[in-house]
Amino acid sequence: MAMEVLVTGGDTDLGRTIAAGFRDDGHRVVIGGARREDLEITAKELDVDSIVFDNTDPASLEEARSLFPHHLDTLVNVPAPQFAPEDPRTFTLDQQATAWRRALDTTLLSAVLTVQIVGDHLRSGGSIVNVIPENVVIAQTREGSVDAALKAAVSDWTAGQAAHFGTRGITVNAVATGKSAEPSYDGLSSTSPAVAAEIARLALFLSTPAARHITGQTLHVSRGALANFG
Repeated sequence: MAMEVLVTGGDTDLGRTIAAGFRDDGHRVVIGGARREDLEITAKELDVDSIVFDNTDPASLEEARSLFPHHLDTLVNVPAPQFAPEDPRTFTLDQQATAWRRALDTTLLSAVLTVQIVGDHLRSGGSIVNVIPENVVIAQTREGSVDAALKAAVSDWTAGQAAHFGTRGITVNAVATGKSAEPSYDGLSSTSPAVAAEIARLALFLSTPAARHITGQTLHVSRGALANFG
């Protein structure tokens, strides 16, 4: 049976790959993202609907509220990519604070706000998948990496949401990148096709009846390598 699916981060390569996976499986997909031009190009290429919004900005989400599908089966939260124009080891205190806040906003806050605004649109028996990418802005140094903090925060929040949404039969899980992205991982926009495809397949599986027994978990896509927390 065809599902109604919302994929955020549709203006990224990873979001596009996930959206394509659901579309190719016969589902109706709507993609969302802040970068209008990239989003519209992807929507046209995939022949899916799109909604322009910045899900780190409450005002932007409120403005888009009426545009979201009224009934959803699956929500996939894909963060926007993060880039490091400079070596994080040379950051000033202000730059370090900005980098960490931006990473937390794009990976955690974006998912929290999106779930809050469309959570009531999810049908009973639906699913939420939160993608946790490797964060290149600070993770390059591997010293006190924000990546580990993000995984811990999103994983804990996901488990809490699983308990909350479980009363409606909705599963909530997280999918994280692992060692497969190292050592030359440059952000979501250059995630290798193999890794992006694995994430897409896992997100699709978690939305199927075969995965109804899985909820509140953080699953790693690592091409066989052990999960890496920083």
